Amino acid sequence: MVEAKTGTILLGAQGFSPQDWVGTFYPPQSSPSQFLPFYARVYDTVEVNSTFYAIPAASTVRSWLHRTPPNFLFACKMPQEITHDHRLLAIEERLADFLDRMRILGDKLGPVAIQFPRSFTRRYEDNLRSFLPLLPKDIRFVAEFRSESWNDAEVFDLLGEFDVAWCINDWQDLPPVVETTTDFAYLRLVGFHREFQALDRVQRDRSDELTSWASTIRHLASRLPRIYVYVNNHYEGHAPATINRLANLLDLPTVDPKSLWPDQATIFEDQVE
Repeated sequence: MVEAKTGTILLGAQGFSPQDWVGTFYPPQSSPSQFLPFYARVYDTVEVNSTFYAIPAASTVRSWLHRTPPNFLFACKMPQEITHDHRLLAIEERLADFLDRMRILGDKLGPVAIQFPRSFTRRYEDNLRSFLPLLPKDIRFVAEFRSESWNDAEVFDLLGEFDVAWCINDWQDLPPVVETTTDFAYLRLVGFHREFQALDRVQRDRSDELTSWASTIRHLASRLPRIYVYVNNHYEGHAPATINRLANLLDLPTVDPKSLWPDQATIFEDQVE
């Protein structure tokens, strides 16, 4: 977490569990149970993708809480059951269940991302208008639309009325729309869906785009108290490398993950024991 002139910039990845990060980001021979505590020594935030597929067990959320430092923040996706399957209708009970589960994180809960499918076009606006008043005030939310039909001042005003952020997204199918509707900005660098098989190195150089985004982030940080930026592996091929490149462009300090690795002798001793 880095304080800019007037705003805090948080950089993190979209997920912390790629096995391909072992030996490049995570120490060699790391097990999945070791991923999150190590990740949280390098970054201050993560966007959790697993909540999109199912509401996690309370024990899982408590493990996230207890295995990360006090200043760590989790952004979590809303379950697709709410956004995709039911398209925001008749979801009050599931919404309450999900948010109660996320509240276990306490102060470590960042924004909840409401990600819509491309088929959720403006013709579902009435669904959205009925849904937004259901969102509680003690949790922050961000809406990610994947249809250009929502790129409209009336929609921005609607989100602003309920203090919901507009998700700024750089991905293959739509041009990014840089818009702010509340007191924080939320940027997702997604890239090309499933372009890379291995996720252990940069495979597509997007230096020009990162330079442009760094300028945008600086501008946003000059106006807003908090900026969240989450990078997907498929943006360049390896999210940690992209985060590091972006941090350098923003003149932000970075942590070299390899500086946190135990030496090989220690790893060998642990295996013998």
